[in-house]
Amino acid sequence: MPEIRLNNMTVAEQLPLIALKNTVLFPKLVIPLMVQRSKSVAALEAAMSRDRLVLFTTQRNLEDDVNEEDLFQTGSIGRVISAFKLPDGSWKIDVEGVARARISAFMTHEPFFEVRYEPILPESTGSSAADEALVRRVLEQFQTVAKARSFPQVVPEVLYVMSQLKDAEQIIGLVTANLNLEVSEQQKILEMRNHADALRQLNAYLTREMDVLKAEKDLAQKTKKQIGRMQKEMFLREQLKSIERELGVDDEREELDVLRKKIEKAKMPEAVLTKATKELSRLAKMPPMSPETSYIRTYLDWLVELPWHEKTNDKIDLKAAQRVLDQDHYGLPKVKERILEYLAVQKQVGKLKGPILCLFGPPGTGKTSIGQSVARALDRKFVRVSLGGMRDEAEIRGHRRTYVGALPGRIIQGMHQAKVKNPVFMLDEIDKLGMDFRGDPSAALLEALDPEQNNAFSDHYLEVPFDLSDVLFIATANSLETIPPALRDRLEIIDFPGYTAREKLSIAKRFLMPKTLRDHGLKKTNIKASDAVLTTVIDEYTREAGVRELQRQLASIVRKVTRANVESGTTRTVSLTVRDVRKHLGAARYSHEDKHKTDEVGVATGLAWTPVGGEILTIEVTRMPGKGRLTLTGQLGDVMRESAQAALSYARTYVAKYGIKNDLLKDDLHIHVPSGAVRKDGPSAGIAMTTALVSLFTGRPVRKDVAMTGEITLRGKVTEIGGLKEKSLAALRAGIKTVVIPESNKKDLAELPKEVASRLKFQPVRGMHDVIEHALLPPRMERSRK
Repeated sequence: MPEIRLNNMTVAEQLPLIALKNTVLFPKLVIPLMVQRSKSVAALEAAMSRDRLVLFTTQRNLEDDVNEEDLFQTGSIGRVISAFKLPDGSWKIDVEGVARARISAFMTHEPFFEVRYEPILPESTGSSAADEALVRRVLEQFQTVAKARSFPQVVPEVLYVMSQLKDAEQIIGLVTANLNLEVSEQQKILEMRNHADALRQLNAYLTREMDVLKAEKDLAQKTKKQIGRMQKEMFLREQLKSIERELGVDDEREELDVLRKKIEKAKMPEAVLTKATKELSRLAKMPPMSPETSYIRTYLDWLVELPWHEKTNDKIDLKAAQRVLDQDHYGLPKVKERILEYLAVQKQVGKLKGPILCLFGPPGTGKTSIGQSVARALDRKFVRVSLGGMRDEAEIRGHRRTYVGALPGRIIQGMHQAKVKNPVFMLDEIDKLGMDFRGDPSAALLEALDPEQNNAFSDHYLEVPFDLSDVLFIATANSLETIPPALRDRLEIIDFPGYTAREKLSIAKRFLMPKTLRDHGLKKTNIKASDAVLTTVIDEYTREAGVRELQRQLASIVRKVTRANVESGTTRTVSLTVRDVRKHLGAARYSHEDKHKTDEVGVATGLAWTPVGGEILTIEVTRMPGKGRLTLTGQLGDVMRESAQAALSYARTYVAKYGIKNDLLKDDLHIHVPSGAVRKDGPSAGIAMTTALVSLFTGRPVRKDVAMTGEITLRGKVTEIGGLKEKSLAALRAGIKTVVIPESNKKDLAELPKEVASRLKFQPVRGMHDVIEHALLPPRMERSRK
């Protein structure tokens, strides 16, 4: 590569480029940097492998992803003095500026920027006396500003060193870097070739900074006078209050009397009443101008407005409750059965510690909305709190009253909003709680959700116990894996599996279509959709466990019909046909049965459970000459990688046991699970991987209409899995005919919907021999002889 002589150094004509945020590198300065972005890391590693030289330019913005237009054209060539790689892949480096340079052309953009540049050499002014005067003036002003501002990075030793320097370029860089200028102002100085011009510009910035210092000093003096005047006014106001008391004017005492009556009327528990009375006494003794006065008043307002005894009377009518639940939601027999059981026991005993129900299932299955239906069935108030993304423990337990702006936690706020102590309290997305240095909100929920101790829930703001035992808590979750075990132990899990096509049809007819028409200002008679039309939308345009996508597709059709009516100025009734659906929604997105799929060697169909429902996994295996290495691709988690290793060990054992001649040790194997952008993990793909490997080694094709789920041991045993209903629904949507399941999962077949059980053939197996018998066809040669 061509080279350039620069400052007695040989520098390549092309250099890697690293973009800087809020930082400008000057020649002859050493600065520390953190290199984190992928392009920057790649550029640094390229420079470390060459001559350790990089062109550093500053960004015009703070975006992570930058292009040519986002960079200043002038920067500095820097030499990496030291570099330390951190565990997360980023680098901590020290860089020394060598010389300024201007980008002339971008040579490459990926995997990092590499540019051709033109060195920028400083111009001589020809007047050393004038330069010396400018340097002295800049140093004197900078010392004045540094001492007044108390810059932490500028110690007396640094000021002394700067006063001894003779190099104007080095002085310009040091002053600019330590003056806390804007990036654009630093860049302006960097781009100046003439030292005298740069020194004059620095002189202007320092003069501006001194003017600001003077203004701040004047403002401080005025503020001091203002505080003195306020103290004088406070003294005079106290004197005025004394005079008013002598005259019988005492509004403050009237306010305290009103507050005292509210405390008596609130019927607080004894411990809370004692605390409220004590705080009221403190408030009476405080001067009204004290900041703590407003804090205590706000605290007492919270105490008197909380529902310490107010309750709604449960109108327990099981038939009416059943009717409400059926009106609002189709199906969901387990959830409705559990709610009716709770009502029956409540009616029998009169008092029941509120259970904590957790509705667990894919999105769009009606978990959140059923909370409102439960509240309506119980005739209770409904409160909903979304926990998704919550990271601060104080969001649950509240802030200490020592903090400015402190408030109670979300639970106490919900009770304050409900104004009764027995609402239906919905904790939405409990599986998406976070955790950071501010505490663990899931740990704070333990006390609130434990029936044995939530009768005295302690909020940091209230500092008194609050009874939550009458609250019916209902949580929702898409995944149980992210819920801590201690919290999960306090929840009664109720599965919300995905809907079958028949259930979706009923939901679309009874709920989605009427709601969509109502939302678009239409009547039920304006647009009519037959079962065939709705079935087409369900089968060809959605593939989901819930019904959200179905609702979006129906809304799309209604919008297009509405627009056509508005443009034509008619209000006629439209009867949709299957042809209309395909016209409005375009070509079908999904086919429940892949007509191009064939029986193939080394390709098996697995079933997996995800937080959004069941999914089909196509597992492909191939082999090639090599050294016996195993390659796994497709964003597989640790569990699936271990399953692949166990599957390979069993497959080799199987081949060796039956005397099939196959040089396995010298062949490289590649196992691939498509849809690589989606991370996949879980103990349910072992037998599918093993089947694909055995098919490859024996030459026996895998039946295209067979899907399987189960984990394998090294001895070939098939172990139990979870999520059978979700996986079965996924197999039904994909046109699978037979599903191979572990023998120990036969008990779960009774929980499957009738539609699934009637349309799918389930084949329980104990070991891989049974799986191979049901999933593999004879070799092609044997089938041709037959």
